[in-house]
Amino acid sequence: MPMTTLQQLLMRQEGTGPTKDGRFFPYLDGVGKWTIGWGRNLSDNGISKEEACMFLSSDIADAIDDVRHCFSCYDTLSETRRMVLVSLAFNLGRERLSKFVRFIGAVHRGAWDEAADELLDSKAAKQDAPARYRELASMMRTDVSVWT
Repeated sequence: MPMTTLQQLLMRQEGTGPTKDGRFFPYLDGVGKWTIGWGRNLSDNGISKEEACMFLSSDIADAIDDVRHCFSCYDTLSETRRMVLVSLAFNLGRERLSKFVRFIGAVHRGAWDEAADELLDSKAAKQDAPARYRELASMMRTDVSVWT
């Protein structure tokens, strides 16, 4: 869709704040308000539920890409176990997920108890998000989820 002249004017006037590789990052504007993109005031306006859902959908797509990078067996897994992997990638990102070497190996072998144990043995499970990782380990071990 072509940009309107009003959009062009506001984009030039508002600036973009810090960007990296074409991505936008929050910044403090001239009056100390958290802003993103072209003058989107996060401090006062936040984001709508629709915008949050759009971000979530985009982040899920990124997480699935990360999982496919680390797990060649992704498409052969049950929906529950695919959900576990996507949740991990969503939480950890590709770089940190790829460091779960023993977990990745266990998943590729279909060693579900071992994979669950490896999750529970992680710093993420012990310190960062214990309840989340207990749930994910249980889902990996039993292939049962209240979500499916």
